[in-house]
Amino acid sequence: MLTELRRDSWTIANTGARNLLTVLSQEIDSSIGSYDRVLQGVVTKLQDPAFLELNPQLQQSLLFGSTLIRPYFTSLLILDKDGNVVRDAGGLPPRTDNFADRAYFQAHAKNALLGLYISTPFQRRLTGDDDVLGLSRRIDAPDGTFAGVAVATLRLQYFRDLFDQTELKAHDSINLFSQSGTLLMRSPYLEDQIGRDLSQSPNIRRFMASESGTFSGVAAVDGITRVYNFVRIGNLPLILNIALAHEDIFEAWRTQALGIGGVLTVLCAFTLLLAYVVRREFVQRARAEAVTRRSEAQYRLLAENATDLIIRLDRDLIRRYVSPASHAMLGLDPAELVGKRTRGVIHPDDWPTVEKMVAEAKVTGKPAEAIYRLQHKSGAYVWVEGRYSFVAEDEGFIVVLRDISIRKSAEMKLAVAHAELAKQANTDGLTGLANRRRFDEVLEAEHKKAQQDNKALSLLLIDVDRFKLFNDTYGHQAGDACLRRVAEAIEACTRPSDLCARYGGEEIVVLLPGSDEAAADMVGERIRLAVENLAIPHKENESAGQRVTISVGCATQAPGSEDAALELVAQADRRLYEAKRTGRNRVLSASSMPVAAEPPRLVTEPARLEAVETALDTVRQKGSNNLDLIARSAAELLDAPIGFVTLVGKDELTLIGRHGINVSTVPRQIAFCSHTIAGSEPMVVYDALDDERFRKNPLAQGDEGLRFYAGAPLVDPESGETLGAVCVSDTKPHGDMSAADRDILKNLSKLVMDELR
Repeated sequence: MLTELRRDSWTIANTGARNLLTVLSQEIDSSIGSYDRVLQGVVTKLQDPAFLELNPQLQQSLLFGSTLIRPYFTSLLILDKDGNVVRDAGGLPPRTDNFADRAYFQAHAKNALLGLYISTPFQRRLTGDDDVLGLSRRIDAPDGTFAGVAVATLRLQYFRDLFDQTELKAHDSINLFSQSGTLLMRSPYLEDQIGRDLSQSPNIRRFMASESGTFSGVAAVDGITRVYNFVRIGNLPLILNIALAHEDIFEAWRTQALGIGGVLTVLCAFTLLLAYVVRREFVQRARAEAVTRRSEAQYRLLAENATDLIIRLDRDLIRRYVSPASHAMLGLDPAELVGKRTRGVIHPDDWPTVEKMVAEAKVTGKPAEAIYRLQHKSGAYVWVEGRYSFVAEDEGFIVVLRDISIRKSAEMKLAVAHAELAKQANTDGLTGLANRRRFDEVLEAEHKKAQQDNKALSLLLIDVDRFKLFNDTYGHQAGDACLRRVAEAIEACTRPSDLCARYGGEEIVVLLPGSDEAAADMVGERIRLAVENLAIPHKENESAGQRVTISVGCATQAPGSEDAALELVAQADRRLYEAKRTGRNRVLSASSMPVAAEPPRLVTEPARLEAVETALDTVRQKGSNNLDLIARSAAELLDAPIGFVTLVGKDELTLIGRHGINVSTVPRQIAFCSHTIAGSEPMVVYDALDDERFRKNPLAQGDEGLRFYAGAPLVDPESGETLGAVCVSDTKPHGDMSAADRDILKNLSKLVMDELR
């Protein structure tokens, strides 16, 4: 057990490190990817002749209007081929300086295929108050020659703040290296190590030689032996590792080992003492039995003074003799037991064991042993070890009983301790529900069982509405308390055979074996009402009466389905997102998903149409060039051939910005955007032919029909009315859309509204 506990400590620590490594690397990849997309967008615009014909003020607005993402993405400069600053996100006119000596400039001047370049740490020349990294991309002239560089600075404080959010033990560390072996950031933070070239260190060589891996080594910085889990971040020239000190990994195990070792030492000492006593008793008994063969009086003397209880049974298992030890063991005098059947004091559940032992001793002629319980005079039960020897002369038995209650109690306590350790390994520390690891195991097992038994399997994916705003308003401690209360309410609505688990963040998943869609939908609604009735205050959740609510996505695997287990989670996730998009505080399943082909009409339709007319007048005055650029940006950023910006009028939809599409109007009756404006979040249709609303829509028919659509509503910040949408589309279905992609659409919708002011 100690070996398994030690192995579990190692496995749990490394699993946690790998999970944290995945989260951090994805966060860094996503953030730098966002910054890189900004650089790419700027470079693309600068290489577009049509863009360069715009007036300087408009160019400045379109280039840098929403590029700086503070507090970390702090500056963006455009350098010409000689390194001179020609454009500056800080304003017009640009600052005067030359950066031809910087590595990020020289690298692109020498290599036209370099792509994104990330520099080593340096202090900005103009401010010099903090350490930054340079992110740069090459700008080409129309003939392909070097025309300059777009360079942005990313504060190292971003990585430090990100790493400080993790909970490390005393000797653990997180390190970020460049591909060349330069240390960019470290937690715990050591200022004198930042920017140090460690490429000759054995550990760093191993990082640079592989995409990812795990190994143990001695740190070059502080000489501590650690296990390193590392990974190269996406396609970036960055290496991230999490180093766990061997000393900290096994700290809890050593405490457990000392405790268990102490208990085992005491038990072993007791066992040795007991063995010595028993051996002495058996030696004495053997001598006494030899004497007893010669004298019945001597036999009785031995039996009556033995610490073990000795009983003589006849062929019908009636006691004919009971030694005085019965008083110490059972609180009964021999006279109270003689003449009665032995079954009377044996625990009912243990009687079959005794019957089997009696039969074995009678058939084999050899002593048979078993452990069972006898009832004490007080009503409690005593654990005994019984030895039955068959006497062929009268077909009776000699029974020797030994009290082992102390040993049995120790065994039970050890079993309880082991069960408690197993429970802790599968439980979420905050909510008390099963953790993600346990859910993954049970989902796979129940999925296989459902397929084998030809039964349904349902899953509820639950998300607390506007939980980030709850944390921002009331604090993370209140957020944790809220999650615990929500988890208790959810678990109270389920059966013992169901599994409630924390899926991640504020998401909770409920697995319902054997439940069809109707039953799962009822459970989801019961859970939704239970959480709503908690009446936890949430002033940012105005649409639900300023109290905490949940949205629920329900998915069901029908009997005989061949879908993979993860497809069940994916379906529930899509329905959860649709529930949040269409108003939150609701349960959506396959049967309750929106299916009406008729576009919904908003309650404030007259006011909305008036705002649309105002926006159309603005477009007629200012033109659509900038809106076309936004449509093009949406298509390129989301990897779709078609991008467009729409305004939804009374009877038709007007395309005020277009890329990859030639039509200018579409009937409102068939337009996808007519459905988009009914929600507050982006609407995604992964395959129109699989969506009941659009399966027969003329826009989705034929080889060139629109199969994929994603659109974010345009909300007028002054009136609050929804005017239209920023959209992308494709003639091919797409897979799941990430939260980052939805954020891109929402940010572009804000940019459109700025243009329509």
